[in-house]
Amino acid sequence: MSRTKPISDLNNYAEVLNDVSAGVPVVLMVSGRGRYVIMDIDDYEKAMAVLKFFW
Repeated sequence: MSRTKPISDLNNYAEVLNDVSAGVPVVLMVSGRGRYVIMDIDDYEKAMAVLKFFW
């Protein structure tokens, strides 16, 4: 599951970063579409390990 926020919320980036937690990334929306993801570093490293395994 993820949380979505408009990219304009980055004006208060500390609040956006506080919403990021393990297993719950924040998807930043631009013009109503997902564009960027902010995720916990442990989740990122796990995802990269899985990609390397299958690559």
